[in-house]
Amino acid sequence: MTDPRAKVTVVVPYYNERDNLPYLLAKMSEQTLSPHEVILVNSSSTDASSQFIDEWISVKQPRVGFRNLNAFTSTPGGSKSAGVKASSSDLFAFMDCGLEFPRDWLERQVAALTEQGADWVSGVCLTQGTTLVDKAAIAHTYGYQTARPVIPGSVVRRHVFDRIGLFKDLRAGYDAEWARASERAGLKRVVNKDVVVKYQGVNFASGMSGVFMKSLRYARPSVGRNDTVVPYIYVVASLVGLALVSTILAGNTPPVFLTLGLVLYLLARLVIAARKSSDLAYFWRSPLRLLALICVGLVMDIGKTCGFVSGIYLRFIRKRDLVA
Repeated sequence: MTDPRAKVTVVVPYYNERDNLPYLLAKMSEQTLSPHEVILVNSSSTDASSQFIDEWISVKQPRVGFRNLNAFTSTPGGSKSAGVKASSSDLFAFMDCGLEFPRDWLERQVAALTEQGADWVSGVCLTQGTTLVDKAAIAHTYGYQTARPVIPGSVVRRHVFDRIGLFKDLRAGYDAEWARASERAGLKRVVNKDVVVKYQGVNFASGMSGVFMKSLRYARPSVGRNDTVVPYIYVVASLVGLALVSTILAGNTPPVFLTLGLVLYLLARLVIAARKSSDLAYFWRSPLRLLALICVGLVMDIGKTCGFVSGIYLRFIRKRDLVA
């Protein structure tokens, strides 16, 4: 059971979120269950976000204790961990800038934590996308029109961090890795599907260049991690593909092999999108949407491959630590 007097600290990382901060600060101030404090962690922003928060706190003087923590972190995982380390609360809740969330989000999650006797409780994020490219990217990653458990919207008891540690200093994958560690430790997690958060704007990237760059940045830090062989599979597959194309161009192999390989690749990409998405029919109903789905998947894989190759170079040749 949760002590009704237990302190709840909400941790919110931010990076260049000046436009999204007014909504977040206002919504956090009007929660039906007031947190003990809200720690906003500056992830090395280069815009006026930090200054805006300081001015907002000074002018509004909210009844909830808001803190602007300049921890000089550079990833969401590192920023969330910095927020946890900066507080002695019994419970930690997490939210991200750029998300819509209900006024009673915190009250519902603390109630679910208590009623279920859980170690931590998650809400879900409904991923929809904005532009056609964004929708296609979502289909390949989080799943189009899919509600999936996420760290934003979660409430976690302090002993969970004492047991399995903090979030790793990563831009992508830190949440899934931490959740797996919780499961291995036998900790009880409850997913409260009644608490839904949504992106206020773009979910992944609005255009092809954004898809490529985000895929590259998120892929690079995966190199050298002991829990995944994905980077090396991508690189080997790319080398095999290049070898196959080269031999065909040299006239040594029938083009049918290249065609077959391309068809198998596209089918694999479509299967992945279908397994992750709740409404892939949106893409089947239009040739243009289906083409966008295929092209975005291809651009995403090219970006990941470039990220992995650069990560291999930086980690094993330049001997640098990789942080996206």
